[in-house]
Amino acid sequence: MAQPAVSRMIHELERDCGGVALVEKIGRNLRLTEAGEALATHAQSILAEVRAADTTMRARRGLLAGRVSIGTPPSIGVQLLPETLATFHQTYPQIELRIHQAGTTHLLHLLEMGEIDIAIATMPIPSKNHTIHTLFDEPLVVVVSPQHRYSGRKTITLIELTDESFLLYPPGYEMHDVIVAACRTAGFMPRIVLEGGDVSLLLRLAEANLGIAIVPRLALNTTQNLVVLDITKPSFMRSMALVYRSDRTLSAASQELVDNLVKFR
Repeated sequence: MAQPAVSRMIHELERDCGGVALVEKIGRNLRLTEAGEALATHAQSILAEVRAADTTMRARRGLLAGRVSIGTPPSIGVQLLPETLATFHQTYPQIELRIHQAGTTHLLHLLEMGEIDIAIATMPIPSKNHTIHTLFDEPLVVVVSPQHRYSGRKTITLIELTDESFLLYPPGYEMHDVIVAACRTAGFMPRIVLEGGDVSLLLRLAEANLGIAIVPRLALNTTQNLVVLDITKPSFMRSMALVYRSDRTLSAASQELVDNLVKFR
């Protein structure tokens, strides 16, 4: 910088400091006053913090650090996400992953509050302020104990479940409302013997022949001693989608995870 520009900046800085002299002239040289030395110490600390902040942001841009919070229904979190998240973690081991399991209504609330970055949720999802990527359609099936009277069947209609004891998702889960609404449309109200608990509890109770459960096929695994019946009338499906707030900017880490999940849909 030219000498006049340096002198002008020093005068402006001294004015901003309340008129305190920061430099003094000794012969042809300039040196810091005691006040100038005190200010320089603070300035060095500030510049060090700025450099640290820049390094932190560079790391996040380069996916060398950061955190992603994803919300998911229990069946998706157990059966679908582990492989994708494991691959993501191997590629970006410094990025912290957090998983919240809940129903769609609660997940959308967490998304609204900023407590999660992205969610896998059941359609339909309000499009206002949401970016939505449809992932897949999944059939819902009836599961019964091997001792159940329908255990010899491969298919069933909803109306045939009129007199059955239902094991149902807790209120607040979209599956609860979907199943009740479908039964009403078929012409009956489900007789609920248990309303609550996660999907693994519903499956264990169905296995013990306490009642029947309607669950996503993804919720099943080979360790369960259950008979699975496809619902033929009406066709019973749920559509899953990846969703995040369109009015907020995703971090580089969150965007990378979104790209990975959408790629495998």
